[in-house]
Amino acid sequence: MGYAPNPKAVKSAGWEDDIGRREEMEDGWVFIDCYGEHPSSCYFAIYDGHGGRQCVEYVQEHLHKNLLLELEKAPSNVPEAMMQAFELTDDNMQCSGISSSGCTACSCLLRQESAYAERVLYTAHVGDARAVLCRQGLAVRLTGESDHKATDPEEAKRVVEAGGTIYNERVNGMLAISRAFGDFQLKAPTWTKDIVSNVPEISATLLMENDLFVITACDGLWDVLEDQEAVNLVIEGIEQLGILCEESAGHPMLGQVVARLLIEEALARGTSDNVTCVVVFP
Repeated sequence: MGYAPNPKAVKSAGWEDDIGRREEMEDGWVFIDCYGEHPSSCYFAIYDGHGGRQCVEYVQEHLHKNLLLELEKAPSNVPEAMMQAFELTDDNMQCSGISSSGCTACSCLLRQESAYAERVLYTAHVGDARAVLCRQGLAVRLTGESDHKATDPEEAKRVVEAGGTIYNERVNGMLAISRAFGDFQLKAPTWTKDIVSNVPEISATLLMENDLFVITACDGLWDVLEDQEAVNLVIEGIEQLGILCEESAGHPMLGQVVARLLIEEALARGTSDNVTCVVVFP
């Protein structure tokens, strides 16, 4: 569906999506080169909506802007800025009157840190959108192992302590995930505490020379592809493109080409959901 034609912060970045078997496309994505006007920084994210597009469109428009605001307050504390940006976005959305939908999010910030010679990739997520790094051919998951599923023991414990229940493997019998934007029927002030949390799980990864690419995708991909399978598929795509194009990792369309390979594989395996992914070669 698209790629960054001449990115400065990365070698290549591309994205693809497909409505799959659904009647409505509820996914969203963002890629911003030179994020915050820094040539070595970029921001990219996947947003997976449910119950309509209102929430995903709001987050797609506002989260990266709110993160910039929070980074101005705490320029040396990216995890804190990400935490505050998620909370601010959710609170402002609730005040805007959006009440009937929600979305998961996997938000990534790549930037140069003065304390390190290399760049750092920060990842923040709520729900089961996921980011996976290829390191020496091996898949390294950058997001939490639980995917914030309602069935995860720690997530279920938090839900119950907040006053909710897990019924039929769903929060209050309604939602398969325990963290998300929106879903305000499961948050304060309807409840004393937020049963569905907007607090992201955050990681910071120092990138190395052998870190080849990052796949960020919604559960429409990860429900049918294991992390390593996705990495292997991209590597195979790189090798095939390399036959036609030298230095293929720096080809501007490479990200889009391999993103399409991932989408097509997910569809071939029968994914029932919308499927969207962003592939970045740092």
